[in-house]
Amino acid sequence: MLPAPEYLVEFATLMVAPAVGYVATAEPVASAGPEIVMGSVMIRLECGASASRIASVVHALTATP
Repeated sequence: MLPAPEYLVEFATLMVAPAVGYVATAEPVASAGPEIVMGSVMIRLECGASASRIASVVHALTATP
């Protein structure tokens, strides 16, 4: 059994890939930047936004006047 989470929200890295023998070529896909959703507000950041940029937007959303 796993221990109880230390924080309310935790993140884990997940890598999904097909078996090595099945990959022929990489197909280009439309890239989109991160989306931050809080209630009825959705903010779409540019593709490649840095972690500090994302954190500053989230911090601004959670700030109280």
